[in-house]
Amino acid sequence: MPRATVRSSRRRSASGSLVAGLLIFAIVTGGIVAVALQFGDRQDTTTIGVADQSSASATLTRELAAPRTAREAAERFVRAWEERDYRAMYALLSTAARQQINEAQFIRRYEAISAEMGERSLQVTLGEALPGTMRFPIHVVRETTRVGRLEEDNAIPIVREGDGFRIDWTPSLIVADLGDGRVEWIPTVPQRGRLLDVKGRPLAQLGLVNKVGVVPGQIRDEQLLLERLSALLNVPSETIRRRYAGGQPDWFMPVATLPDPIDPGLLEQLAGIPGVVVRQWPERVYPLGPAAAHVTGYLSEVSAEELERRAADGYEPGDRIGRAGIEAWAEDFLRGRRGGRLVIVGPDGRERRLLAEIPAQPAADVLTTIDTDLQEAAYRALGDRVGSVVAIDPRSGAIRALVSNPSFDPNRFILGLRTDEWQALNDEQRRPLIDRATQVGYPTGSTFKVVTMAAGLAYLSLRAESRFDCPPTFSLPGSSVVWRDWNPRGQGQLTLHDALVQSCNTVFFQIGAQLDERDPNLLPQMARAFGFGSETGLTELPETAGLVPDPSWKRRERGDYWARGDAVNLSIGQGFFLATPLQLADAYAALANGGTLWQPFLVERVVAIDGSERFHAEPKARGALPLTPEQIDTIRAALRDVVARPNGTAWSAFQGFTVSVAGKTGTAESGQETPHAWFVAIAPAENPELVLVVMVEHGGEGSRVAAPIARQILETAQQAGYFQR
Repeated sequence: MPRATVRSSRRRSASGSLVAGLLIFAIVTGGIVAVALQFGDRQDTTTIGVADQSSASATLTRELAAPRTAREAAERFVRAWEERDYRAMYALLSTAARQQINEAQFIRRYEAISAEMGERSLQVTLGEALPGTMRFPIHVVRETTRVGRLEEDNAIPIVREGDGFRIDWTPSLIVADLGDGRVEWIPTVPQRGRLLDVKGRPLAQLGLVNKVGVVPGQIRDEQLLLERLSALLNVPSETIRRRYAGGQPDWFMPVATLPDPIDPGLLEQLAGIPGVVVRQWPERVYPLGPAAAHVTGYLSEVSAEELERRAADGYEPGDRIGRAGIEAWAEDFLRGRRGGRLVIVGPDGRERRLLAEIPAQPAADVLTTIDTDLQEAAYRALGDRVGSVVAIDPRSGAIRALVSNPSFDPNRFILGLRTDEWQALNDEQRRPLIDRATQVGYPTGSTFKVVTMAAGLAYLSLRAESRFDCPPTFSLPGSSVVWRDWNPRGQGQLTLHDALVQSCNTVFFQIGAQLDERDPNLLPQMARAFGFGSETGLTELPETAGLVPDPSWKRRERGDYWARGDAVNLSIGQGFFLATPLQLADAYAALANGGTLWQPFLVERVVAIDGSERFHAEPKARGALPLTPEQIDTIRAALRDVVARPNGTAWSAFQGFTVSVAGKTGTAESGQETPHAWFVAIAPAENPELVLVVMVEHGGEGSRVAAPIARQILETAQQAGYFQR
């Protein structure tokens, strides 16, 4: 054989060996892969190829662990659907189905429909295949935030593909009859209910605001528009630009909201800027503004965290929710509940099928106990002073006015807060969002003396005629501590009646020491009977319990023993004692009505649109003063002379006032040079209709500061029809 022929045969032999080796390697490798594919767990099949979603990875994902029976394919699809494992669902689709939709589109479509329904949970019941078919009936139950339970019957079609089975998917497997349409929620949103005062006047209602907007296609000089709008609205030009960026030429793009009515001069200037349009818009408005802010509260947009908790209640992104005051307390009454229609809409925008419809639940109006006349009068009278005013009906506990200052304008939360306004709301010194009438405890000074007098009458058998010396100073035996009367000369010998009328400190120091000598718990016990040291029970607003110190409290909280000096301090509402203006008003209301301690309230009724009552407040007693009618009359007679007699500390403030008033001044040490100023008024003195508390932080003397404010408010009350009997 020639040499060349032999060489060629060797080459063919070597090539054949190489091909055979590669073939054997491929077969072995393929077998290993096949084993891995068949026995690999489900978690691996759903995660391979997901990270980069590349074509090769997606192909591998689809081929993993092909179902061996039609039933298995249906079961795995249903299980993945209930778990919202849309990638695992896609991996089960037939080749034909995958050619119609890619994995990303498939996932987006399921997620979008789930979101549009407000789907909270999904349960799918798989039936037996229809005879002679590979169609498995399913019963789908969805629990949704929008329409509640949504049920429908459908069927899963299965096809054989290779040595396995796949889902012959179409969009109508998501929702029956979906096809090329989309699921759309068409809401019906009820108008938020009103807040009304006791005479039906609005405290919060749907009103009009002015939306200042830009129509991009009408802009002639963008730079000029931005400069002039920024100056007129006090909004940065970049903020304005961002708010209309992306708008179509004919779109109205709101950039700011202004209250109504708008200043005519400002409106004229805005109208002179090409591209700027002003439109009136319905919005929540608060006619009293800051005068009633702590009563009404305010609205702000629901947060993402709240949506997670409250989606089941029908809240959606962009909704506003009550944040404080009655807006928060009555949220469920005021908001009603949105209804709507869940429909399938075709590509042409026409409704194809109604899936579910739920009627809107109309909101209800809240009728409060507030009297707008008194509320505004209290706000005006307090002026720019830091403090609060509470007016309460002693016959029921209904609150007629409640003002806290510094305040805030709840309308600004609707109009949009500027940066400086937001900073002012969060000022740690002024704290305008804090309700000083219910959330801040203060020493009450001499207004507390009615409690000490009550304890003396009840526990020491004192009477109005009991006589005391009123020296300029008081000391306990063996103590170097000196307590002083407000009059540096002292006030001579006084009856208990006149000691309250003239507010002699040293007489009440004596009574406090005597009570403590008999039992250190007697005076604290009486203070609690007047409602101090615990919340009043007001449900509509947050409140603090204040503090009534006693021996056990001091040991527990201060690690110290109770000294007689603690009782001396307590006898005039100083030392550790703290009370809110609302607590003080409620305590005096009990004296005014003969001894019943009411639970204060702000909401009288909640009335649905059909006139039916959804809530009705009934006066609720929370205690009774441990005093006889005669003892209560003794205290009230002294309170009357505080105002009616020339030696009374409030006499000068009420000279010439035609309504009989009882009351008590208070000047409380504040820890600063200027004391807190208090005044409590009961009017009329004989048949009380109102109890009024005025508190001015660091205001000075109660007789000179707080009492004149109280008179101003009571004059308005008289003009508004009070005290006519």
